[in-house]
Amino acid sequence: MKQVKRGFTLIELLVVIAVIAVLAAILFPVFAQAREKARQTSCLSNERQVGTAILMYVQDYDERLFFYAATTTPSRSRTGAILPDAASINPVRWWNALMPYIKNTQVLVCPSDDLPTLSKDATGNTTILRSYIAIRAAEGLALTSVDSPSETIVVTEKWGKDTSGNPIADSWIEPFNGDFKYDSILDRMALAANRHSSGLNATFYDGHVKWYKPQTIVASKTLTGCNLIHAYPLVSDGMCDVSNAGCANTSDDNICNHFTYP
Repeated sequence: MKQVKRGFTLIELLVVIAVIAVLAAILFPVFAQAREKARQTSCLSNERQVGTAILMYVQDYDERLFFYAATTTPSRSRTGAILPDAASINPVRWWNALMPYIKNTQVLVCPSDDLPTLSKDATGNTTILRSYIAIRAAEGLALTSVDSPSETIVVTEKWGKDTSGNPIADSWIEPFNGDFKYDSILDRMALAANRHSSGLNATFYDGHVKWYKPQTIVASKTLTGCNLIHAYPLVSDGMCDVSNAGCANTSDDNICNHFTYP
């Protein structure tokens, strides 16, 4: 008896295609989340190396953190430093100050950042891509002046563009100028980049690294650095809160105005 070969019917093929489509719809988001988690971990590793570099820098410079460099008078740095010209700023930009300890420019790029800022190296050439940004709250301070180094953010992540699509090339986050402002509708901070599962990686003065939700940061006068801004204000630069005598920075953008201090 001759055996009859039987193929798939159209209905059976459609059912198979539908099952594959359903499985793809279920699995693709899982794969995407897994890839993002891997990028977040890589970013965390980058910042951990930055944290180690911070510890070595502080050890070599009398337990004092790198400073905000400017040529303006009065000085915009707590150290009182006034550099002679713009070219003098490049070697002491925070990432260049740490580079002798990091020794790898790729560490400054988060794999989830699709628009890292092209930044100047120590010689003034724009050769360094940068996804990270320093916090002005602790700049120029000695370790002995910081009561909670394990809660004092020194470096975190930055966005490549603002909400209007303009490039962000800032070197420093200034809590007193709205840089930590959080928009719950957009689920986004103004300058600090909460790109990893709506959170961000942060490097602390003691060298450790931790992931935070923006809501946790903006609710804390320690994590925002406002406690240090209150304790060591620079009134002439607006790095202060309304509790500091002579501070004219009363804007609602100054997150430090929303806290009370002992």
